[in-house]
Amino acid sequence: MKKLLITFALLIAISFIKLYGQRKIKWEEAVIIFQENNINLKQSELKEQISKTNIEIAKSNLLPSLSFNANNQNTVGMIFDQISGKLITGSQWSNYATGSLNSNVVIYHGGQKQKIVDMEKINSDIAKLNSKALEKELVLQLLSLFTQTLINHDLWEASKTQLLLSEKLLAEEQVLLEIGKRTMIDFSQAKAKYANDKLNTVTTKNSYDFSMMKLKRILEIDDSENVIIVSPEIIAAERIIPSYDLLNDPYLKLLNKQLELGTIKMKLAKTGFFPIISFNGSYGTNYSNQRLNVVTGEKIPFFKQFNENRMLYGNISISMPLFDGFKTKYNIRINKLEQSNLLFEKEKLQKERKQRISESLLDYIASEEELNAIQVAYDANGINYRAVNERYNIGKSSSIDLYRVLTEYNISEFRLINARYNMFYKREVLKLLDN
Repeated sequence: MKKLLITFALLIAISFIKLYGQRKIKWEEAVIIFQENNINLKQSELKEQISKTNIEIAKSNLLPSLSFNANNQNTVGMIFDQISGKLITGSQWSNYATGSLNSNVVIYHGGQKQKIVDMEKINSDIAKLNSKALEKELVLQLLSLFTQTLINHDLWEASKTQLLLSEKLLAEEQVLLEIGKRTMIDFSQAKAKYANDKLNTVTTKNSYDFSMMKLKRILEIDDSENVIIVSPEIIAAERIIPSYDLLNDPYLKLLNKQLELGTIKMKLAKTGFFPIISFNGSYGTNYSNQRLNVVTGEKIPFFKQFNENRMLYGNISISMPLFDGFKTKYNIRINKLEQSNLLFEKEKLQKERKQRISESLLDYIASEEELNAIQVAYDANGINYRAVNERYNIGKSSSIDLYRVLTEYNISEFRLINARYNMFYKREVLKLLDN
């Protein structure tokens, strides 16, 4: 008995979870989930981190290099010992040891390395703007899929309601046919309407399931999770007036950064005309077992030689380019041409972006007017259907007239659903383009 009660309780709990364990997602929440889970955006963030690392690498190139070298060599036979200044012959073993610290730094090259740092900073900004542009494009794709899922859901719900009404009418027609108050034509009309509504229900459900599956995948949500998308407020939507300033447009910002990058590249190319001034320094010591004390003829000890053989070295070198086959000249010319091309691209992009915003505004206004017109038609078809239905019940209208106006009423309901979400879609597109 106890096991039976536990099993019953578990079944109730599972049913409760299935019934109420639903994840409701609004459009704003869908955008946040998408931004957190999308793999393309995560990859774009990694590119941003790489660009930041490149800045640190470029900065580190401004610092002088420092290296330590050590060598220990054992030789038998003839060799010239540079430390003792003697030619060693025969089968004598010679032992040598050296150690040194070496440093090198470029003092001047027309500011080349600093310009590379500036270039990497701009590349980092470009990586961020690429992420924002990618995010905007992907959010537009998400908006299209989210809106289509809303449409398919409401079409499915409307189809189910229409199917229930058709089923009820079919049952009534069958009863009236049996008692002789309806003809076989009337019953056939009801049966055809029921079959058509049943097919619509199956079709719309399949469309909704398919679009929901795609929406879950783009949001990186598990297919088994029960998700319900919340219909946004549409009728009370406020009129949007675009600014056209394009201050936050990532595509235009991207072009501006590319122009900045082109300016830095031109300056970088000009460094080919400047001399390179560099400093090299070294500090080290050495040891040789062939070095002897000139007085006693004894070998000088290891540590004593390391102290006596210390050497500090430093030099400044200048390298002046005289002729490089006009490479620097041509690089500067190419950069100037690329800058001119980018200016034309910027002008063209500004016109295209403003035109797209204007077109989106017209689409949004048209969708509002379309919704209002379809709403009027839907209300009129509803009144018409109820009127014809009353006339049909008292025998003043035929079944053909009844099911014709009912079909028109159903179609207008489908069109109303599409129009409502079409206005939502156009409004959100306009927001995304103008922000």
